[in-house]
Amino acid sequence: MCTFVTLIAATDDLERINAILATWDRRGYTRRAKRVDTRGLRACLTADEREYWLARLPCDCGTCLGSAVRRGNEPDDARATDIARYRSKGWSEARIARAVADRDRAVARHARQQPNEDSAYWIGLLTALAEGFGLQQVGLMHHFYRRSPGAEPETAHRQKAGELAKAAEALARMEDGVIHDFLIKASH
Repeated sequence: MCTFVTLIAATDDLERINAILATWDRRGYTRRAKRVDTRGLRACLTADEREYWLARLPCDCGTCLGSAVRRGNEPDDARATDIARYRSKGWSEARIARAVADRDRAVARHARQQPNEDSAYWIGLLTALAEGFGLQQVGLMHHFYRRSPGAEPETAHRQKAGELAKAAEALARMEDGVIHDFLIKASH
């Protein structure tokens, strides 16, 4: 499937999020926020937090988020789960091998075009969103969905990622399917 980026923020104002995103139009690729409710993330959120996909059409494959961690080497248990699912569908071993190889190539491929962001873009965008809502913290997650978006991740956890202004390396090292909480430093 594809990679999508999720924002976790303590706001219900989708229209205002999209207004802020519209000001960050780079190279003609405007991100749009879409309110979602992923079962696996619900338990990770506080009562005032909401989950939003920050979509760049068609997806975020090739994003700089987590780029220092290669996604081509997925855990053996995830691969084994997919293989077992294919076998339960009655697929032949040759068809399973092709499907696994195709997915590995898709995960490892370079973006068809230069990503519309780098770490400075994400730091600026998240800072603008946080300041626009007076937030002291925002969460960010990227996830490579093997099935339909919204059906995964089945379980997730949160991790403190430090101060956003100094987060270039943390953004590049983000683990797939983990909500990374960034602190926003109040401007003086």
